[in-house]
Amino acid sequence: MGKLLTMMPVAHSAEVAQPIHQQMRARSRILAWLFTAVLWFVTATTAALMLGALFYTGHQVAFGPNGGVLYFGDTSGEVLPPGYVWWSEVALRFRLGGFFAATFQFMPAVLVIDNLRGLFRLYAEGVVFSEENAHRFKWMAIWLIAYAVTPFITVQLLIALDCAIDTMWFHSAEIYAFVLGSVLFVIAQVMEVGRAIEQERDGFV
Repeated sequence: MGKLLTMMPVAHSAEVAQPIHQQMRARSRILAWLFTAVLWFVTATTAALMLGALFYTGHQVAFGPNGGVLYFGDTSGEVLPPGYVWWSEVALRFRLGGFFAATFQFMPAVLVIDNLRGLFRLYAEGVVFSEENAHRFKWMAIWLIAYAVTPFITVQLLIALDCAIDTMWFHSAEIYAFVLGSVLFVIAQVMEVGRAIEQERDGFV
């Protein structure tokens, strides 16, 4: 007599992956909250720098050719390095130059964090490989590259207008931002191509 074989039902892949998706969405929601807090902190810091560039009157901040120096405590007898001056004593054109530099050099960082928060909000909603994800990756890449090149552009422009005190524009952070931005831009393009291929495949079905 033949033996009767009982075939066990195979769980659907979406049902198997559901707990993983739930964990991903929960963790992404936490990261979205975290990046929201980071976004508010960086935005507030940028706003403080912009206001300080225009209205700061103390003697704890000095600027020179190689950047800024922050002092603590009593600075009445402090001798500044050559080429440095208290920010409260600079002319109006240098204050306007500092406001311009703070705005255009830090705003790309704010927008990178904003798009990173938006990306994890999509993940928290369960949106993983959509056009919106690729869009967020692409704009993160664009603003990272902008963060890398804006110090050079703003410093050269301020030098030409005779509004620059801090003429140091090159930092290692710009290299990291440019490399990471370039990588993310390629990832965004790969996601867009993959999305287009998937749509073409669905059209043939």
